Amino acid sequence: MLATIGVMIGIYIITRMISFLTRKEPRSESTIVKVFAWITIVVTTVAIIDFLARGTTSTP
Repeated sequence: MLATIGVMIGIYIITRMISFLTRKEPRSESTIVKVFAWITIVVTTVAIIDFLARGTTSTP
């Protein structure tokens, strides 16, 4: 259950970062914001993979 919630939040974060990266000229973000958006996407993807890997194993 916790892994599912983590994956859902991760997908939302990735969606927001893609929104930042694809904004056009009037609302365009600065270069530093775009760099941090890419870093956030990478870290979130790693976290989602970790959640999925740990979510498939059960511990007593």
